[in-house]
Amino acid sequence: MKTILVVDDEKMILRLATEALESHGEGFNVITALNGKQATQLLSSSKVELVLTDLKMPVMDGYELLSYMSKNYRDIPVIVMTGFGSPEIAKRLRQKGILYYIEKPFEISALREKVSDVFTAKSKGYIHGFTLANFLQTVEVEQKTTTLRVSAKGRVGYLHLENGDLMDAEAGNLRGERAAIEILCWDNAEIEIQTLQNRKKTIESSMMHILLEASKIKDEKGAGITSSQDEPLEDAIRLAEGHHFKKAQEIIAKYLKSNPRTYLGWLWYSRIIVTMKSIEASLSNAGKLAPTDPEVIEEIRKFRLAKQNLPPDAQIRRCPFCWCPMEIRTVQCPYCKTHLFIHSRFFKSLGAANRKILEASVERYMKVIGGEKNINAHYFLGIAHLNLENWEEALNLFHKTVKLAPDKKIFSEQLRLLLNHMAMDSTTVAFEKQVADKEQEQEKTEEEQSEKQVKPADNKPVKKKVLVVEDSSTTRKVIAITLAQKGYEIIEAKDGLEALSRLNEEKPDLVLLDIILPKMDGYKILSIIKGNAVFKDIPVIMLTSRDSFMHKVKGRLAGSTAYLTKPFDPKVLVDTIEKHI
Repeated sequence: MKTILVVDDEKMILRLATEALESHGEGFNVITALNGKQATQLLSSSKVELVLTDLKMPVMDGYELLSYMSKNYRDIPVIVMTGFGSPEIAKRLRQKGILYYIEKPFEISALREKVSDVFTAKSKGYIHGFTLANFLQTVEVEQKTTTLRVSAKGRVGYLHLENGDLMDAEAGNLRGERAAIEILCWDNAEIEIQTLQNRKKTIESSMMHILLEASKIKDEKGAGITSSQDEPLEDAIRLAEGHHFKKAQEIIAKYLKSNPRTYLGWLWYSRIIVTMKSIEASLSNAGKLAPTDPEVIEEIRKFRLAKQNLPPDAQIRRCPFCWCPMEIRTVQCPYCKTHLFIHSRFFKSLGAANRKILEASVERYMKVIGGEKNINAHYFLGIAHLNLENWEEALNLFHKTVKLAPDKKIFSEQLRLLLNHMAMDSTTVAFEKQVADKEQEQEKTEEEQSEKQVKPADNKPVKKKVLVVEDSSTTRKVIAITLAQKGYEIIEAKDGLEALSRLNEEKPDLVLLDIILPKMDGYKILSIIKGNAVFKDIPVIMLTSRDSFMHKVKGRLAGSTAYLTKPFDPKVLVDTIEKHI
């Protein structure tokens, strides 16, 4: 029995569709969802063969669901349910032919007929999920305003639509109609919905004209290699993206002997070899086979830039973000302008890197991490986020890298440099905003996870507990990672009342206490700690941005063990804690 997933926020529609389909012919197994988020969960847990979805829903709308399916469930056909509002728009949609839709309110017989048509077409091999072309037609008909980020095999493009009108497109060095056609020619494209980024109109042709042109070009390219022949190349690309260069070289070299007229093979081979002569020969082959391909054109431009700047005897490495050849000791990529590691001028030089290249590399490394435990991918993903000034992501990734490779001093040193910078600049507005936006979600996750945590075995060494009471998300994060590197267990509290609750629950070995806190200040908390027979012997280190003699005296009189001023040196923080714990 075939399973159909119906997605709509109107329960009446769900009930009507369920009754109509379950009682039709041999019958269907119908499962329902009230929004796109519920639908994604059902897609992962059930074998769904058709999705019938509305477009306008809360939580996660139909466009987001279609975008998700384009990445994860391309082969599941989709019927769109929509209220068009006027016969003219409905007529326009019918004229498109390719798109499966049904207008609400619908007749039961019409719904059954549409579902039968889809399954009949699917059995003949005519349907292959919801394509980018289908998606664009839906956006046009619904007159939606959005930017679509489209990615395929490492390539990234953008389609900008306002009220359903295709305004502009970008793909590598292409712009406007040429870029739109290029993007529509990509196979197995993944679609991500974003807010409209560009309102400048550069495209005058109709959507249908562009779709037909792209379809024509794809047909002309249809004489290419088959998917089975392409598998070794795809494997090699995955290996190269994960920095397994030796194995990738072996596979591509063997592949090119059998498929010497595949430009993508020569392009990727040029990215994983390190002699300028061989790189030039590979790119020459790629250029002859695909002289107008934007990726090939861009790669040749990188090579020429490198050739101008590199001495003849230079040792070559590749930029981990844009693949540009460069001298092995290079600090900043000459092409994409990304800083490759934290150095003395790093934090004063941010902002020059090519954001589109970095965003594409973030996506690439995320895929690598999703498939394997890869230290290089974690590290370079962290560097990419640093260049994008995504402080929280970078800090978490550096911390993860060090945990994956504790013996690699280079990673520990890079984390130390980042912590030092953030500790000395703990008012970073961008970072504060990132953390604040996620705090509620993190707290909920922590509560859920705490129920699942397993107590450590008795034979494991017990970590010293430090309660960090600090309302600044930035400072808490920096302190937590700094002390975790030294083997401490960190307990966090963001206000006075939470601090007292955590104190009672966890019985810490030391308290690091800010003075200025919401709900109850640090002096009041300190007096409660020192007035309690159970807690009075716990050392308390006061932490504040107020560096005055009177504040230190007041803290000492209240019973504090030591006093640190923000911004602080992480080494001084660790030394002070180790002295008193």
